[in-house]
Amino acid sequence: MSTGCYGLEVRGLPGAAHLLRQVRPQDPPIEVSRRVGPSDVERNELSDSTARYRLGSGAGSAVLDRASMTAAFTLDTGHPDGSVVHPFLALASTVFARWCGREALHAGAVEIAGRAWGLLGVREAGKSSLVAQAHLLGLPVVTDDVLVVDDGTALPGPGLVDLRAGAAAHLGLGEALGVVGRRERWRVPVPATGPVPLAGWVLPSWGATAISSIPVRERLGVLRENIALGVPPTDPAHFFELGTLPMVRFSRPRDWTQLAASTGLLLEHLRSLGS
Repeated sequence: MSTGCYGLEVRGLPGAAHLLRQVRPQDPPIEVSRRVGPSDVERNELSDSTARYRLGSGAGSAVLDRASMTAAFTLDTGHPDGSVVHPFLALASTVFARWCGREALHAGAVEIAGRAWGLLGVREAGKSSLVAQAHLLGLPVVTDDVLVVDDGTALPGPGLVDLRAGAAAHLGLGEALGVVGRRERWRVPVPATGPVPLAGWVLPSWGATAISSIPVRERLGVLRENIALGVPPTDPAHFFELGTLPMVRFSRPRDWTQLAASTGLLLEHLRSLGS
């Protein structure tokens, strides 16, 4: 059985085996390596054959090669394999997704009745706390932070949700990892799930609890704002199809005591759309 995440068979990170999930036979393997030392990557570069970029908060850099399907990380300290898988492999996965003709978006995703709903939104929009609450309510977690879509199928990320301090404290979940990448993280392991058809999208925001449909004419704009690499889509026709799926705006208060109730209302609404 081959294991990995984001539609990639991941090799070279044996210490992260508990976070990886079964991948499909057609999902390509990548070889991951890393060393500790100073980075020689001065600026981010992306082409059809290679990619070089700096990791957030000075954690190091990564060099990706399409021909050899390798990801070579240079890190500031000896991060464990689990930290390489997430968050450092997340951005790498978006590059490989592009090279494989897939779309990658900044999004979490949960599975409802055998289909995935992608949770879009900018940093600190509360995607991970929403995913974690859905997990506590019994839903499978497809991915926490990056959603790779292959011809209408949502491919699972690593088996984890990384929370911020407030959400971790309120939910009583997570192992403190300290600062990894851009921020402090409290890691919650979640059970494995597999590739599932994509049902639609949720755009979370803060405010009074409300759920409304986003008009079709606005959906492509929302999706474009959440393309992981910030570059034009790999296949405009397939990307347009993603915009035809249902999309709802979900507003909820910045009040942890209302998180379970508001999330329950959202899940009930999404189930009704799938019925």
